[in-house]
Amino acid sequence: MISTAILAADFRAIGLTVGALTFVGFVLMFVRNIRSAKPELGSEIELAPNRKPYLTDEELEGPKLDRALTFALGMLALLAVGLPVYWLAEPGRQDGAVDAYNLSFEVRGANTYTVDAQCVNCHAAGGAGGGAAYVLQDADGQFLANVSWKAPALNNVLLRYSEDEVRYILNYGRPGSPMAAWGTPGGGPLTEQAVNNVIIYLRTLQVQSLDPLAIQEAGDPALDDDPESLAAQEAAETREAAIRAEVDRSIQDGEFQTVGEAVFNLGLVSGFEGGSLSCARCHTAGWSVGLDNVLEEGIEGCGGGNPSGIGFNLCGGRTKARFPDDTWKDSNGNWMPAGGLADNDGSYIESADGDKIRLDDTGVPVDADGERYLILDEGVSAPGIPDAGGDLASCDFVSKLWQPPTGDAYPFDPEITPALKTDGSGTFEDPPELTPADVGGQVITLGDGRLASQCDVVEMPERTSDAHYEFVYTGAVAGKGYGRGGQSAAGLMPGFGGSLPPDYIQAVIDYERGL
Repeated sequence: MISTAILAADFRAIGLTVGALTFVGFVLMFVRNIRSAKPELGSEIELAPNRKPYLTDEELEGPKLDRALTFALGMLALLAVGLPVYWLAEPGRQDGAVDAYNLSFEVRGANTYTVDAQCVNCHAAGGAGGGAAYVLQDADGQFLANVSWKAPALNNVLLRYSEDEVRYILNYGRPGSPMAAWGTPGGGPLTEQAVNNVIIYLRTLQVQSLDPLAIQEAGDPALDDDPESLAAQEAAETREAAIRAEVDRSIQDGEFQTVGEAVFNLGLVSGFEGGSLSCARCHTAGWSVGLDNVLEEGIEGCGGGNPSGIGFNLCGGRTKARFPDDTWKDSNGNWMPAGGLADNDGSYIESADGDKIRLDDTGVPVDADGERYLILDEGVSAPGIPDAGGDLASCDFVSKLWQPPTGDAYPFDPEITPALKTDGSGTFEDPPELTPADVGGQVITLGDGRLASQCDVVEMPERTSDAHYEFVYTGAVAGKGYGRGGQSAAGLMPGFGGSLPPDYIQAVIDYERGL
């Protein structure tokens, strides 16, 4: 930035030099003409106009003309060369002016961060994350305890949130936490410009994103030796290695049992990056105030409400209610392509044994005869399979489901023709309710209440949710719903695509869906 500003200053110097030389040339010509003029010695009537002999034609058309033309040519050359050079440099001068302008905002933002608002007291120098003294209160405002709240790192905040979302948080704060409303819209002391200055300053603190697109945009990926691309890639690898080392350490030290649990709670014990990469910071009550205050059930996402735990409760099937299972992992544990159940060419999926199962034109699994498989719901058991949820079943008999005008739905035999009522109304009797005893054999009760029998069950890999993964990767969008019933007024669910490796995000998904 400094070198750009220096170049911009050189461009301005070129323009000023050209203008100054042009002005000096004009002054010299003006002074010379004044000095060459002779005052008249008497009345014009008394003196002849050509009393003094002037230059001869040879002198006028010779040395004098040459001098005038040479001077004019020099001035023309100066303008012809100097002005285009200045114009060619104008974009750089403008960029330098913008950089210098932004630099002044950065300086003001840094002053607000460290002196005026004293963000540094909680979030530490350079936005590395720290702690904040906080008084816990109950719902009635009564004193509970004095605690040290984990203040998240801000040197990665723009990887997790957009600038508009950061501005919203600065303006309105975080209810139920030490983060107060600092902007005037939320009743705070900082003007709109002061809040923007802080955001501009935060830009200078950001660590390298792990998102491959962000790494490419840092330089020219088409050039193998592009220094900016190489530096961005090296910085991303260094940061990813640090995250992986912290996760491995926490598991080796017995803090957590699985990678998913360790990433979900990243920084709980060590304070790694101020807990800014932890899902549990918002989704586990008491997480931000230390191990002594987390849920009695354990370190898990059953938060919501105070103290801490300002996020959605992920336990008891609530996550799957918002993000229902919609796809399988392949036999290697990788995610199937988003938006369908198929492999890359959209023609088949693999069973747990590696057998290829064909899909019809709508993406539904079908058997060798082209008959559609049933996709068994979560919690459904099949004969010999205690938990067949997510598996496929090809059944000789599948009942229908009747929804009577009153009462609960129940299964009925699709082969039974409904009988007309005897009251002459022309309507049909409700079909007789079908029970497993009526069906006989090995019966599967489907999730919606239907009955199936004589079924061949195909074991499938673990089912999971692409929508859930995408949501954790990108975060919430202000005003846009997500899952079932999810809504974010300000997009305050961060996106971790630039902060965590993809396999760690997947591990978090698996952990959350198992709560």
